[in-house]
Amino acid sequence: MIAYPSVDQLLAQAAAACRASGVAADFGSGFEPGLTALVEAIRANVPIDAGNVQQMSSQILSLLISRAYSEASWKQRPDCLKTPIHAPLVVTGIPRTGTTALHKLLSMDPQFQGLEQWLIGTPMPRPPRATWDDNPLFRTAVANQEAFLQAVPALRVAHEVNADEVDECLNLLAQSFVSHYPSTGLGLPHYDRWWRDQDETPSYRRYADNLRLIGANAPQQRWLLKNPGHITHLDALLAVFPDACIIQTHRDPAKCIPSVCALIWPARNFFQGRETDPTLLGPRELELWAWSAERAQRVREAHPERFFDVRFADFRRDPLAVVEAIYRHFGLPLSEDAAQRMRQWIAGNPQHKHGRHEYDAEQFGLSEARIHARFAEYIARHNLSEQ
Repeated sequence: MIAYPSVDQLLAQAAAACRASGVAADFGSGFEPGLTALVEAIRANVPIDAGNVQQMSSQILSLLISRAYSEASWKQRPDCLKTPIHAPLVVTGIPRTGTTALHKLLSMDPQFQGLEQWLIGTPMPRPPRATWDDNPLFRTAVANQEAFLQAVPALRVAHEVNADEVDECLNLLAQSFVSHYPSTGLGLPHYDRWWRDQDETPSYRRYADNLRLIGANAPQQRWLLKNPGHITHLDALLAVFPDACIIQTHRDPAKCIPSVCALIWPARNFFQGRETDPTLLGPRELELWAWSAERAQRVREAHPERFFDVRFADFRRDPLAVVEAIYRHFGLPLSEDAAQRMRQWIAGNPQHKHGRHEYDAEQFGLSEARIHARFAEYIARHNLSEQ
């Protein structure tokens, strides 16, 4: 029987990878409790064998290496840590409510800077775009992303992200190892129970410093950010970014919860190296996002001026009209150049561009009635019963 690596063994593996990449193996501090809880949960919750130990370790090693790049780059550019982050525009909502499409559409506006996927994995001041193709870290990120999509082709249909495109903040926040992210991909109820009791404010402070680092060459440019998981910890987000402009997307949970399960399940199978029980996934995602929506509502009630709501059906019907409403609400200028770029993006990215994403609730141990019952207040509050 193969034992999952210890914390010390994982740190040694990450240090070796850092040395091979030419970055100092300095991971900083403060992450150890989360990493320890994660390793203990993997050992308790997942059967480990020769076929999956590498996949199961890959997320942890990637996060440690990402931490090392952050630490090294902060030492090279300590000035960036004093940069204020003014009124970031933040897209969030339960997954599969249109956050990705809205985020990519808004990213067509050149007044914003976003988090390109490759820089999330190797944080550094964003180099000039013309140099990326010759950057070995960028080329490695492109190759790694393509390999992952080849291994899990369902993600190309449901949630394709390229290395040079803006991506969600999840992996930067997960540098702290206090995040729903590891359990989503690996299936770790022990870690879920631990994580829910943690304060993510330190994670958001580190995340803000990573934004300052990545945006060091454009310190005045406004940030456009996106992460469904922000709704779980809006209190921490607003503690760190008190003037954030938050767009919350909404859709009938009976559609988005099975959809997110169908997105996660093939990735979970890949990381565990076997076909996992899909009926264990549905209840976890249902409870996670219902709990998150309840937490978000309490923050919304305390800070209503910071939020703008977008219903999935409205966005699909007329995406540019939704963008115009967002800009009016937050007092943002919408140039004709930005609007034209958005029209071109809309024309080139129809829904189901890469095929239809098929899913049903029963496959994941759920039913429409159960989902609607758990989200009854949320559905009524946001008028989602007719969607």
